[in-house]
Amino acid sequence: MDYLHVSRIVTFVASIAITYGLYDQALKIWRTKSAKDFTWSIVAALVFNEAAWLNYGFSLLEWPIITIGILNVPAAIIAGIGFLKYR
Repeated sequence: MDYLHVSRIVTFVASIAITYGLYDQALKIWRTKSAKDFTWSIVAALVFNEAAWLNYGFSLLEWPIITIGILNVPAAIIAGIGFLKYR
């Protein structure tokens, strides 16, 4: 296995962990009906960051970045909607 292949695997595993955390946080907002720890800036940064990474993954055609981007964009949107509804 070459370095690039190992790097893709490590990136994918690390991204799964952050995806879990993002969905966990988004669901917590909806369960508790509270987004008191969120701010406009973090919600905007989160949505922008996930969209930018997805765009970057498509530009490089890197499957780990694309896969996680496809999974994370909905979570960022769910968190953003929860923030707007329960802030």
